[in-house]
Amino acid sequence: MSNLPQYPQYPQHSAAPPSPGSIGNTPMYQPYPAPYGTPADMGSMAAPFGLADLGSRLGARVLDLVLWYVGYMATGGIWLSMWIDAGGGSTARTLLLIWVVASGVLYYPLCIGKYGSTLGKRICKVRIVRRETGQTIGFWRALSREVFWPVASIIPVLGLLNSLWCCWDKPYQQCLHDKVADTMAVAR
Repeated sequence: MSNLPQYPQYPQHSAAPPSPGSIGNTPMYQPYPAPYGTPADMGSMAAPFGLADLGSRLGARVLDLVLWYVGYMATGGIWLSMWIDAGGGSTARTLLLIWVVASGVLYYPLCIGKYGSTLGKRICKVRIVRRETGQTIGFWRALSREVFWPVASIIPVLGLLNSLWCCWDKPYQQCLHDKVADTMAVAR
């Protein structure tokens, strides 16, 4: 006899694999229910692409705001601001408001609708796609997505919830502006 310890013997299992949807006699656990508004059989599908992480999304948004502001000021915002300071009146304020809206529409929805990302999103390797198909979203869907930001910011709690919603949303980590446009942010 040997002085080695004796290990317990485990029962032998049959060679037949378990039936689909169960492990032994225990049903498999589904971690998340089907997303709202989708058929139940799609609930077990994983996201069609790798989702962008929250840090990349935040970095892309901050970078986009900085790039938009620099572009806005360089292409006329500074001149309109100086005109207002010099007593330009309501005409200068109206032109400033028109330029803010026009530059925002030209940068955000146009870039996201056509290319799937803005310059800041490209740098941070984030792309915005349709949730169902994974394709680019088009101008009108991108416009509705981007218009939701300032509208949500006017309502006190909704502006904060919009940005934080992706922290607990499963399985696509969509913010409220993504849900409005039925989009998701994926890694390039």
